[in-house]
Amino acid sequence: MATFAWADDFTINSQVAEATVYQDVAEITRRTSLDLAEGQHRLILRNIPHSAELETLQIALTGARQTALLFREDGVPPRQADDPKVLAAKAAIKEVEGRIQTVRDEAARAQTEARAAQTAIDFLEQLGSNEGLAEAGADALRDITRMISSEAGTAGQQALEAKIRARAIADQLEELERELRAAEQALEAIAREDEDRLYLVIEVEVATAGPVELELSYFSGGEIYAEPSYEWHLTTGETPEIALKRGFVVAQNTGENWQGVDLTISTLQPIEQGAPSRLYPQRRQVMEPTPEPKMRSQAVGDYMAAEAPLHEPIAEPVVIEQSQGADWGSDSSGPGVTYRFAHPVTLASGADVLKLELDSLTTKAEVLAVAVPARDETAYRVARFTNDFGEDLLMSYQVPMYVDGKLVTVAEFSGLASGEEAELGFGAIRGLRLSRDVLQKSEGERGVISRSNQQREEVEISVENLTQESWPLRLLDRVPYSEQEELEITWGAQPSVSEENVDKRRGILAWEFDLAPGAEQTIHLETTLSWPEGKLLR
Repeated sequence: MATFAWADDFTINSQVAEATVYQDVAEITRRTSLDLAEGQHRLILRNIPHSAELETLQIALTGARQTALLFREDGVPPRQADDPKVLAAKAAIKEVEGRIQTVRDEAARAQTEARAAQTAIDFLEQLGSNEGLAEAGADALRDITRMISSEAGTAGQQALEAKIRARAIADQLEELERELRAAEQALEAIAREDEDRLYLVIEVEVATAGPVELELSYFSGGEIYAEPSYEWHLTTGETPEIALKRGFVVAQNTGENWQGVDLTISTLQPIEQGAPSRLYPQRRQVMEPTPEPKMRSQAVGDYMAAEAPLHEPIAEPVVIEQSQGADWGSDSSGPGVTYRFAHPVTLASGADVLKLELDSLTTKAEVLAVAVPARDETAYRVARFTNDFGEDLLMSYQVPMYVDGKLVTVAEFSGLASGEEAELGFGAIRGLRLSRDVLQKSEGERGVISRSNQQREEVEISVENLTQESWPLRLLDRVPYSEQEELEITWGAQPSVSEENVDKRRGILAWEFDLAPGAEQTIHLETTLSWPEGKLLR
């Protein structure tokens, strides 16, 4: 067996080469290389940010074998003064400061010339007002006047040119001051990186002297996110279309700036639940009823629960198959999808928010007006379409909605599976006025609880079109429903409804009709509830 001699410690800096961003976490890959002699060495890495989760650390070595690993969270030695990043930042500041001083010198010379010219003008003015000139002859006075006029004009021109040059130099100075602030901020960013760092030592054995390549990968905590950035654009006309402009918004606060990093964005969520939940047996029993009095707040809570939708929307897992963007490549093999940006990305920690454009998807749409008179005073423009893009669409917050290039609203987009139909709202149509009036209510006591055994209500709903165009309109309203045989509910509508139990929501009704400019549509809706004497209606 060969024996190895003890060699030196090597303090090295690794750079972030790749970052795969998931929701709330990122996988960081760092790389570095150096030449090592045969023997045992200690590789000391001092620029690993404290956000690195070392329990996920993976180390790959080429040209050497790892024998031990040591790390320290506290008492980390300061960054060396000869660190290349620090030296480069200081050199940039010094270079800009030199250019600023040169510009200031030029400005000072221009101001000196302007003052000298003004001094000459002041002297000539004093010479012209000298009382001794009164005794001079006419010819002498003419010569003196011409001389003063000529010299004053020359001096004035010199003063004006010097002031113009000084102002131009001052404009250069403002730009240089901004450049200096940027260089100083770059140095400050390096200083901020020093605040939260780990001390990592890798002991290695080198069998044959030569180049050694080191790669580290780990998950990083901190505030990291990559969220979809969407814009919906509706184009109206004879053949309406809806377009989705897609991108990603990326930010990171790992305590380390990313410089020229290969960026990948994944739809997977590695820190979320990874195994099915455990289901426990359910035991039920019956007993004699022992009703307890309810507080008013509880009764109101029951009423609000009854008003709530029957089913909450279920979030579907998102799988995107491909991307058409020129700057993106995608991989849909296996679970989830990853998007790889084609160009290196630079992203400062805790400062930058980067928006990357992905692509634009377009499909045909049906535009209609949807009215909910029980809730709204106007109808809303809605685009109905099918997601035939061949991809699932992710959820996104604060999505701008445009109609013919004009921003009409900002809304949340809940996501859409491939092949799924959807309706998106694109703002109010102020000229479609809604009203809903209760014409008759025969039950004597109003409120949540009634002591009568029958309740009858007659409602008049109207839509008036004050716009200059005809609208295909879908109007939604509701009637109560019951799951008890002893509570009987009957209702009638004129004109008849187009659809009952819309979207499988019991009691939700829909009417569909075209409404011409200046026209008005009225709907009468009657509802009757009957129940046995001595029972309470809730």
